[in-house]
Amino acid sequence: MTSAPPKPPAPTCPPAYVGPCAGCGHPTQRYGPGGCPLCVICHAPVLARQAKKGAVAAP
Repeated sequence: MTSAPPKPPAPTCPPAYVGPCAGCGHPTQRYGPGGCPLCVICHAPVLARQAKKGAVAAP
């Protein structure tokens, strides 16, 4: 039995900034300041790859 993938947290931004994640389709802050086309769950592997290449400073 496989478990469902985790759902990203609900966006806390104004409703006008909310749009679907380009990866999974869940609502995320896609527009406005701080917006990203990916939710935090879909964006995590991208950040990990960038950190591995040294493109992003580790937090």
